[in-house]
This record gives sequence, structure tokens and C-alpha cells, in this order.
Amino acid sequence: MSKYTLAKEQIKSTKDRAEEMGIREVEALEALVVMIVQELKEKIGPVQTKSILQYEVDNLGSRGVYEIQRR
Repeated sequence: MSKYTLAKEQIKSTKDRAEEMGIREVEALEALVVMIVQELKEKIGPVQTKSILQYEVDNLGSRGVYEIQRR
């Protein structure tokens, strides 16, 4: 299993649980992003977290954020 498969499974789980709990899907996904950013900040620090996020934000118009290979 790849790390992206694992992440996709977690996103699906979050979406499914949100529906069960009457939470809007987009709000649940937003909360997931916020909590992941917070977790990353604690694990690798704010500079590296910002670098990861900036890289992905800069590639939002590309094919798919996670498909872009880091250089």
C-alpha cells in the first residue's frame, strides 16, 4: 500500500463519518487539513511544514497535487 492510498482511505473515512454525523463534507475535510497541518508542525517544525504546503499550493493548477514528483 502506498502512502497516497493510505491517505485516500482516511479521506474517504472522514467523508463517510461526516455524512453519518450530519457534518458537511467540505467542513470535515477542512478540519482534517487543519489538524494535519498542526500535526506536521509539531513533528517537523513550522519551516518544513510551510515548505511542503507552499510546494503543494504552487502546484494546485497541475494535474493532481499528490501526483507531482518532488525534486
